[in-house]
Amino acid sequence: MPEPASDLHADLDPVALRAEVERLRQALVDQRTRMSTAMARAWQLGEENRALELELAQRRLAEALARGQSQMLIESLSVLTSESNLDRFLGHVLKATVDQLGGVGGTLWFPEDGGATARLHLEYVDGAVIPATESRHPAARLSPRAGGGPLSTFPGDRAETYVLLHEVDGMPEANRRYIMSLGVRMLITVPMVLGSETVGWLCIRSPDAEPPDLSNRIAAAQALAGQATLAMQMATLGEQARQAAVLDERNRIAREIHDTLAQGFTGVLVNLEACTRALKRSQIDAALEHLQHSRALAQAGLAEARASVRTLRPESQPPPDLRTALDTLVTWVQASGAVRCQLVVDGTPRALAREIEIELTRIAQESLTNALKHAQAQHVRMTLTWSPQALRLVVADDGLGFDPAQHTGGLGVVGMHERAARIGAQLELTSRPAAGTRVAVTVRVPAR
Repeated sequence: MPEPASDLHADLDPVALRAEVERLRQALVDQRTRMSTAMARAWQLGEENRALELELAQRRLAEALARGQSQMLIESLSVLTSESNLDRFLGHVLKATVDQLGGVGGTLWFPEDGGATARLHLEYVDGAVIPATESRHPAARLSPRAGGGPLSTFPGDRAETYVLLHEVDGMPEANRRYIMSLGVRMLITVPMVLGSETVGWLCIRSPDAEPPDLSNRIAAAQALAGQATLAMQMATLGEQARQAAVLDERNRIAREIHDTLAQGFTGVLVNLEACTRALKRSQIDAALEHLQHSRALAQAGLAEARASVRTLRPESQPPPDLRTALDTLVTWVQASGAVRCQLVVDGTPRALAREIEIELTRIAQESLTNALKHAQAQHVRMTLTWSPQALRLVVADDGLGFDPAQHTGGLGVVGMHERAARIGAQLELTSRPAAGTRVAVTVRVPAR
């Protein structure tokens, strides 16, 4: 038979029952705590993972930007070495910068009017770089203000990046409408700074109003603008070097014309004048001799003209050495019949660079021409002195002379100084009225 209920309840110990309940409750609390800790740890790991993923993405972006910047600089330097046109080079820089940032176009601006306005120089639109003269941009006709303030995208009080978003407000209305018509929702204007001077601005157009990587784009734009400034400065220096080379070549041609053709014509005139004097005295033989000298000088001038044309080509025959060239000059002066000339050589001659021989010959020729044409000299003495470390050429005449303090110097004197400078020589010109003129050139020629 079943036991009575009173007997069953009697077997349950209230204390043991409460202990069991407490144990179960504590186990449940512990389980919940462990679950909460596990969930917190899982959330923490998720956050750390997301942070790592973001850092990795940023690092990859930075690496991509760095590679892009390096590639742009390498390409720019490559273009610089092969492109002589500065605008085409700047167009490459503008296009490369816009493409690196994923833009849809851009512009290049330079300050003008002392920095009061910004002049549109190039525009990159519809996949082509065009000059301002071909642009539909309203700024091509009316330059916008610079220097900050209302309706200006070119802060000038400090070099800073300027970002216009959404409706790209903050510029003249005509400019804004044009920008909006191209589908542009964001405009980044980055200054091109050289030292402490803002030398231009790069404007990058973007179709994205608020890209998630805006800060990265701005940083990349600033870095690319810095490299563009460097590349532009290198191109500018290259252009200046080219212009300097052109100017140097023009000066060289001017010196050659002055020191060859002009002086040859002077010799012809001197001999024709001597011929005229001889004819007036009925000295037919002397007149014929002067005519022969005039003919020889004209032929020599023609040969010099042809030689000048061939200066950019390799010489088929080597020109005469310095001693032979100076002897020829002495013969030329003597043939004029107006001046007695002699050449004295002292010391042991050594081989000279062709450039030194040519420049010394031209300086001697200019000195002799001046003695014939201006100084009315009777005697000219040329001295070529060799020493262990130098060569000294002196041309002295007994002509009218002049006061160097009152003489500004014509093309001939300037040319002599330029020729001396080309070979690292020192030129001294001394003269006094009624006391003749002396030209001395010293060039270092160390003994071998």
